[in-house]
Amino acid sequence: MEKLLENQLCVVTGAGAGIGRAIAERFLEEGADLVLGVHNADKARSVYGDNPHVLALVPMDATRYEDLVRLGAAVRDTGRTVKAVVPVVGNGPQNPIEEVTPELFHLTMNLNVFSAFFTVQQVLPAMDRGSSIVLISSIAGFQGGQNALVYNAAKAAVRSMARSFTGELAPRGIRANAISPGPTETKAFTEFVNGDPDAYRAVVSCIPIGHIGQPGEIAAIAAFLASDESSYVTGAEIIADGGFTNR
Repeated sequence: MEKLLENQLCVVTGAGAGIGRAIAERFLEEGADLVLGVHNADKARSVYGDNPHVLALVPMDATRYEDLVRLGAAVRDTGRTVKAVVPVVGNGPQNPIEEVTPELFHLTMNLNVFSAFFTVQQVLPAMDRGSSIVLISSIAGFQGGQNALVYNAAKAAVRSMARSFTGELAPRGIRANAISPGPTETKAFTEFVNGDPDAYRAVVSCIPIGHIGQPGEIAAIAAFLASDESSYVTGAEIIADGGFTNR
């Protein structure tokens, strides 16, 4: 059986841990070759080793334009067309409105919005008809939870960006979609519940499907959106939250 991304070049950032790592590993299972943007190159090497399908590991701070330019250069150095780009980097502090400083505001927007836009911009010259952009938003982008106003707004911008990329790039045959995960077993979620089993169970009790999302479940959606299996899907948002926002 042919794999979804057999011999296709894909770009994933935030690939050292969490959802980004799960997406990169799933893409490898689906036969992809990868250019990966990672925050900690040594840690990433311990994850990917000498896998010949990882063509480049680019150490980067996704809030620095210069680093994203280097990522684009690494892609161009392959001399290949990119099938999919998946900017996964994103996070944000939990602060009430009064405690948000300009520094925290700009950091949150840079991690989520700036990094996604300029990752796509730098990879775009290597994309062609049939290529795909997969953005990682969040249910926070439309839910509006407390103490995360800037993060919520940033993820709403990422949702909007998927539609805007679609509007501009559809004539070139390039698709763009967003995934909006709900609670997912990542470092950020662990920090959110702060190791409190009661807090963890309280979140689970709000999820009709009955469990916290696993990074691999998000990765499966990313593989679908990156591949030709989703050739008629663009400008869409796939909510992957176990029914959290539908309760």
